[in-house]
Amino acid sequence: MAPQGGEKVNVPFSAQPFCFPDPDGYARLRDALARANFTDRGVAEAVGLDDASSLPSQELPLLLRATGARMPLHTLIRLFLLGVPVEAGAFEEAVAPATLAECAAAGLVTLKEGAVHPAARLLPFRGLLVAFDLPSTLRAPLAQDYVMGIGSSTITLANATARRHSRLTLDLGTGCGILAFLAAPHSERVLAVDRNPRAVALARFNARLNAIANVECIEGDLFSPVQGHEFDLVFSNPPFVISPETHYIYRDSGRQLDEITQAIVRAVPGFLREGGLCHILCNWAHLRGQDWRERLAAWFQGTGCDAWAMRSETVGAAAYAAKWIRHTEWDSPDAFARRFEDWMAYYERHQVEAVSGGLITLRRRSRGTNWVRLDDAPAKMLGPAGHDIATAFELHDFLDATQDDERLLAQRLRLSPDARLHQTFVPADGGWQLAASEIRLDRGLTYAGDVDPYISAILGQCDGQRLLAEALRGLAASLGEDDARAIPAALGIIRRLIERGFLLPPDLAPCEPPTVSGTQSS
Repeated sequence: MAPQGGEKVNVPFSAQPFCFPDPDGYARLRDALARANFTDRGVAEAVGLDDASSLPSQELPLLLRATGARMPLHTLIRLFLLGVPVEAGAFEEAVAPATLAECAAAGLVTLKEGAVHPAARLLPFRGLLVAFDLPSTLRAPLAQDYVMGIGSSTITLANATARRHSRLTLDLGTGCGILAFLAAPHSERVLAVDRNPRAVALARFNARLNAIANVECIEGDLFSPVQGHEFDLVFSNPPFVISPETHYIYRDSGRQLDEITQAIVRAVPGFLREGGLCHILCNWAHLRGQDWRERLAAWFQGTGCDAWAMRSETVGAAAYAAKWIRHTEWDSPDAFARRFEDWMAYYERHQVEAVSGGLITLRRRSRGTNWVRLDDAPAKMLGPAGHDIATAFELHDFLDATQDDERLLAQRLRLSPDARLHQTFVPADGGWQLAASEIRLDRGLTYAGDVDPYISAILGQCDGQRLLAEALRGLAASLGEDDARAIPAALGIIRRLIERGFLLPPDLAPCEPPTVSGTQSS
């Protein structure tokens, strides 16, 4: 989060809520930005990048050259995305009929010696406009209330969220509100909660700027503002950093180690409707002499929820501390060194050897015995994977119902439309010889694994029409294998392929986000 270019300007920090004095100001600015093509695609095309959500600061000279024309789009990119001051006249042209005075009153810009400076970042993202704090805010008197923008953790959780109809959705720790807004189209109502009053003010501002009427932004800590409510969907990107500090609300929970995540895990079942899902992006500590799987499994006992924890990375304590301290001490080596020693002493006291990051998903299920799944995430997540995650819980139900081999053999499985078989051939006498076969999913959770020719052939026959028993017995016969020996071994692999989403029951209900009317007001 190092500051970029013009963000080195000393921007006054206002504790006042972000708000246009005239309620019609939101529409005036929104319409002006749309006319200027200040959109995801418009910005990307203007600067020659595929993704404009994070412009590379080291390329500032090139970006300035690409945005040097006196035209509204270039003015807006320079000001709100590059942090470079612009002429007052050019800004007035870019935002008309909104005015410089009302944009300044709303907390978006400041005027100094005839030049307009950014007081907030304004980013087009997935069809929305999102305001959040400049990195220079971390040097301001009220830096504790810094509201971060759209980082990798935001995008990860957005992609991992199940997009299905929800009567009531909770965004726990909403920040600038982006995750709540992405949930608005498939939710009848969204409650966006944050204990940081500045974050709540920014989220309300962003909801109004985007004309989103079904998101309510509420100040409060964790679940205290939503007592008595039950949700179909909860997601949280909390201040999960394992830190000895309480300097920044966006990062430091003020609790020991990973207790913030434990608190959410233990409390959220009381706010979930039957079948409701909760996604938590989080970090957890690896303590000396204790297996992380055993430690996490204990968190879910007695919750009345099925739980799936996917680990995406693990880093040593020292590397973890250095990474997070650099977020705020990028230009002060002495401060970095002092704080690094404090963090390492904290880890030593609590016997923290490493820290993992990942996603925890809970499903409220009061009938039957709840299960816990702890494993590593696939190497990549390609685009939205919320459908895959929600489907994984249904696949677990299916596997529970078909534990008897005969019941599984009586199923008509179908291959996932996202499955791809990749084969590698090597030169051999007179032609080519198959050296390896790998099956992988090319969208969402991109699991991959090696398969032998026998399993490859079975997968090819899973068309949703043929009984699994027919496919297995026919192939066993063609290979001269004994059914009693070949089929049980194959079923173990088949179950694993079902768990990973390669094979699906033919009647598995789709998990597509429905269209919910009335989510926006003009």
